[in-house]
Amino acid sequence: MEDIIRTSEMLSAIKWYFELKNLSLRNALALRCPLSVDKQKDLRQYYSQYFAGLLSATELFLEKEYSNNIQFRDLLYEKLSFQNFSDGEKNYSYLRELRNSIIHRGLDISSAAHINKDFPLIISPTPVTSRDGNKSYIAFGYYLIEIIEKCEGVIRDVFLEHFEEFSLLDKRLTQEKSIELNKKFISNSRTMPDWVKNQH
Repeated sequence: MEDIIRTSEMLSAIKWYFELKNLSLRNALALRCPLSVDKQKDLRQYYSQYFAGLLSATELFLEKEYSNNIQFRDLLYEKLSFQNFSDGEKNYSYLRELRNSIIHRGLDISSAAHINKDFPLIISPTPVTSRDGNKSYIAFGYYLIEIIEKCEGVIRDVFLEHFEEFSLLDKRLTQEKSIELNKKFISNSRTMPDWVKNQH
């Protein structure tokens, strides 16, 4: 039962992370020049959120606590191999350190761009370095949109193949079991008012 609960929680989290990255990407792609100061901030925010959502999704399945993390990692590296950028591990490390630079070191991902008609083509930060500065990784696309296009072309399939291989979609909680667990959670809650508990 614990395995089913954990799997359901992970699938729910993946849904949220994909919704975050997809919404962020839609909002970023909708922005056009000329950009006001506020729109420039939005551009940075949306692209940053895209990579935060993408990496949160993948890292969830790379955690040591997840029993199939090695298989997921190998598939991820395989799919992130592209023409002229064949090392999937290095490509993933670039994504991870780009996200880390944005979240932990305040990198302005939108600081350099070319304009194609009215569309801002953000130039990919490169190289990006690890926190200790000992390792650096090269962008696998000149423009950020190239990197995103490559990721979008494979990430969905990585998850679907992995879900299918390990039958993860078959391990979701049934509606009945979910109701039962929610009732148990409510009855054991220290913050839930008694009148709410008594409704169940």
